[in-house]
Amino acid sequence: MANNINLHDDARFAGVLVDLENIENKLLETGKLVALTGTVASSVDIEFGMYGEGKDAEASILIKVTSPDDDFIAEEEVLEDFEDFIIEELEEASREWSQEVKDALGDDRMVVLLINGEEY
Repeated sequence: MANNINLHDDARFAGVLVDLENIENKLLETGKLVALTGTVASSVDIEFGMYGEGKDAEASILIKVTSPDDDFIAEEEVLEDFEDFIIEELEEASREWSQEVKDALGDDRMVVLLINGEEY
């Protein structure tokens, strides 16, 4: 598994990028993003990347939420529902990915939820 994959520069991952965008849109359409942040002025980006510093960095699925409200407090149940929804959507989408793409992305990535840059 290559840890430093740039999905945008490799045509093999075009379907993955579409699926990530579709999941992001579903988070908006279902109200899950608003339920998490309490505002419609939030955004979410999901990406495959590295998380951590230097040699401690690990291949991860990064869920990056941006909200204008730095002081909101999300309930644990809402956080778990949000992450679970994304994981389920990724699992479903990945059934359509080629074996080559699955092998390149790997199946042992941790999921990291970042809200305004802070890990939750």
